[in-house]
Amino acid sequence: MAITALISALGAPGVSTTVAALSTAWPGPVLAVDADPVRGSLVPGWLSRWWVDGRITTDGVVTFAASTRRMRSVPAEGLAGHAQEVPHARHVRVLPGVLHREQTTAIGSEGWSRLASALRDLSRSGPDVLVDAGRWSPTTPWPLLAEADRVLLAVRPSLRSCSGSTDLARLLAERVGTRAQVAVLGADSSTAAEAASVVGLPLGLSMPLDYPAAQVFADGVHGPPHLEQRRLWKATRRNARALHRQAHRPVRFETNSALDLLKAGNE
Repeated sequence: MAITALISALGAPGVSTTVAALSTAWPGPVLAVDADPVRGSLVPGWLSRWWVDGRITTDGVVTFAASTRRMRSVPAEGLAGHAQEVPHARHVRVLPGVLHREQTTAIGSEGWSRLASALRDLSRSGPDVLVDAGRWSPTTPWPLLAEADRVLLAVRPSLRSCSGSTDLARLLAERVGTRAQVAVLGADSSTAAEAASVVGLPLGLSMPLDYPAAQVFADGVHGPPHLEQRRLWKATRRNARALHRQAHRPVRFETNSALDLLKAGNE
């Protein structure tokens, strides 16, 4: 199985929205990890309806770090009780992120390292993992990026966004090598290729601009009519299948032993 992480150099290119959309469309079991060290967006945004009614809580990265603080590395079992089932997408589990900067300080680099070890162990025999690493900052969870099989640098198809991402692109190339690629969000195929060329990394995926559909995954709003026919959803399904196919053979839903392990901690 595989770990795919998304990160941005500048603010709000659509990392959280893309992680939410890819998770929903993923053709097998998947764990969505909110590792934005500034403030998590998956639960307050994408899953806000279920957060309000209490079916999703903010227990996740913070509670995992606290419960494993006396350990150096953590097996996949350490995620049980912290990852939660997504009500409207039963093949997805979510590990909610931080809501306050103080929580990021409490996690620290060691907490991210323990989480990285647990995710790597989980991915060996369980679901795929999609990581929202947020915006590049002094508190970026580098241990998670180091463990990822693919790191996607999210940019918008504009010169400002692409030129503002070149420093991080070079850093990713140094630290993760050929695992670093570009995700161009809000672009057609021609502008995506041009954007990747400016950034200086291979093109990993591109997503079209489709604001009404994006709001479903950004803010948890009810989708526009016939969401399955929208450009964003069609592109998301293609990208999810391509990423899944590149990583490993197809996963059968009937053999979700590791996904069941995550669920067991919530029962």
